[in-house]
Amino acid sequence: MDRFGLAGMFVGTFLADAFSFPIPPQFYMLTAITSGGSQVAPLIAISAASLAGGCTGYRLAGRIARLRLFAARIERTRPRIDRLFERYGYWAIAIGSISPIPFSMLCYLSGLYRIPLRYFLTMVLFRVPRLLLFYALIRAGWSQ
Repeated sequence: MDRFGLAGMFVGTFLADAFSFPIPPQFYMLTAITSGGSQVAPLIAISAASLAGGCTGYRLAGRIARLRLFAARIERTRPRIDRLFERYGYWAIAIGSISPIPFSMLCYLSGLYRIPLRYFLTMVLFRVPRLLLFYALIRAGWSQ
């Protein structure tokens, strides 16, 4: 926090959610909590970076899905994904958003299977409450 500040939290969170970098956003939340400073700016930076990272992962995966190496395999499994959205619609996104599956993986899968943008944006909107819940849990654990 002293060395990289909010910019470091932003970049670290972006890398975690865009490229599945091994240090998750929760680490930066803990760093913010232990610094003893205001929590508002770090939470805004972490949330903004997570959303930007998720959108980046979605777009990159969409491009990867066009590569011949991946396209055939994706098309073989695509009917299952399509049925999931036909049957559950937005509920499929809501359940996926609260599942323990990492956000970056959900974004990649959304891009690979070319999930419609309206579904993807719904999933992205669920990200901020999930981050706030993680923050509350980390803060409660740290204060013990």
